Amino acid sequence: MFQQHIGSLMVVASAAGFATLAIFIKLAYDAGVNTITVLTARFALAALILWPIIKIKNIPFRIGTKTIIQLCLMGALGYGTMSTFFALSIEHVPVSMAAMLLYTYPALVTLLSFAVGDEIITWPKCLALVICFSGLFLILGVSFASVSMLGVLLGLGAAVVYSGYIVIGNRVLKNVHPLVATTYVCTSAATAFIVIGLIKGNLTLLLPLSGWLALAGIAILGTIVGILFFFAGLSRIGAANASIISTAEPLITVLLSITLLGDSVSLLQGIGGLLIIAGIIILQLWNAPAKNQASEAVS
Repeated sequence: MFQQHIGSLMVVASAAGFATLAIFIKLAYDAGVNTITVLTARFALAALILWPIIKIKNIPFRIGTKTIIQLCLMGALGYGTMSTFFALSIEHVPVSMAAMLLYTYPALVTLLSFAVGDEIITWPKCLALVICFSGLFLILGVSFASVSMLGVLLGLGAAVVYSGYIVIGNRVLKNVHPLVATTYVCTSAATAFIVIGLIKGNLTLLLPLSGWLALAGIAILGTIVGILFFFAGLSRIGAANASIISTAEPLITVLLSITLLGDSVSLLQGIGGLLIIAGIIILQLWNAPAKNQASEAVS
């Protein structure tokens, strides 16, 4: 149970890291940075920071070839494709709707994990999922008027890809250090976006200081902290639990936007935040551990 709580706190820390993405991306756009440059710099800067850290800490980074391929595919095809789909969906539907569509992934992860035998479905888990999703709906204030079907499909596509990424990661990460896994994922994603940017010719390096500072925030907090702590928590509590707890991310984003950008919060958003917190508490108090964690405890 101690590992369950530690893993949950790690996923909350991950959600806090990912929650800064929207803030830093807004600052980067204000500084004139385009989308492909944001995505490329996000993963390239993260990789450049992570490799020296691994070397300094003497963490073995030589892993099996099969595992390297899996991690690189997770980064280039999984995380890269999800990020691209999500960015494109924002061009066709409001940001709140794009976020809502992406955050259908906890339900998809729960179903996929059950289908492949990695998780067991319990009523507290289902209750927590429904409560968190209801809170998410209130926080984002989603409107379904004049919906673009293309935007909806792109948003759902991002959720499907991310769900597969998490379920696969739950299996790949069993014998891999979270820092090493994060480094390989970021490196492969960076490589993919560099190639795309060079082909399209829209990578921009001449940026003002404010632009580079925003990109540094995206790389350190929105990428390294987000992915590293998610992987560390994922290996302890399982894919379904980690994805449900991650619904705290938009709540933290709202709190950051109020604190840093001077945004205001409505009564419904406040209620939504309380619902998400309640869902996470239910998951911690009454949920059974993931099947793989339970098996390890027995053995």
